[in-house]
Amino acid sequence: MSPPPRSALVTGSSRGIGKATAIALARSGVRVALTARGRADLEDAAQEVAAAGPAPLAEPCDLGDPVAIRRLFETLDRAGATPDILVNNAGIARIAPFDEVDDEEWQRNWDLNVMSAVRCCRLALPAMRSRGWGRVVSVSSSAGKRPSARWAAYAPTKAALQGLTIVLADELQGTGVTVNAVCPGPVRSPLWTADGGLWSAVARSGEGKAETLARVGGSLPAGRMGEPEEVAAAIAFLCSEDASWVHGAILSIDGGSVRMVV
Repeated sequence: MSPPPRSALVTGSSRGIGKATAIALARSGVRVALTARGRADLEDAAQEVAAAGPAPLAEPCDLGDPVAIRRLFETLDRAGATPDILVNNAGIARIAPFDEVDDEEWQRNWDLNVMSAVRCCRLALPAMRSRGWGRVVSVSSSAGKRPSARWAAYAPTKAALQGLTIVLADELQGTGVTVNAVCPGPVRSPLWTADGGLWSAVARSGEGKAETLARVGGSLPAGRMGEPEEVAAAIAFLCSEDASWVHGAILSIDGGSVRMVV
């Protein structure tokens, strides 16, 4: 007997890894709700998702605002789209040393990179528990596995997201709800490639975008940067029936940039 159709919420899904994940889930027959702050980009992404599978929902939301998150879930409930699958992808990143990060930036990183996931989980998990089935996947980062000075605020918050994953996996054991995280390395998404993106923070004197991105990719054991679709494929697997025995995993998808035994 085939499982019932599933509904998913993918945060930060107007571009990059989030959009690629929404498309991958739609291709598997999941009805996806997309959310991000920018309405225009969100509507463009929704058209791409619609071409891949069931008609999606597109709801703008400032995921740093707890009131806005609660309203988002109320909208999903009214639409009959209470999520069976939650992908916590929303986040911000800036390459900056510790001395250049003020309290306001620390708080923005904490609210969006960590608390948006906490708040979404708090609202999504009761229905998953009651159904006896659910999938939560949070998008952390290789920087969260191996923090460094260049990611002063970003790396600690992504490490916290991994800690949240383990806490929830322990909390939800035996419920039919799995909780996992993925840790991408440098990916050719707008976060890196857009004008003023992360590439510009690591460019050497006289080096353009193409040269910088090639150098960053060439420094990885895989010899190149990743693509959003490669990360999305792993997330889609973790959201599937086939991943029912994957629980509390922190999966590196980073071209070999973080090499660890454990």
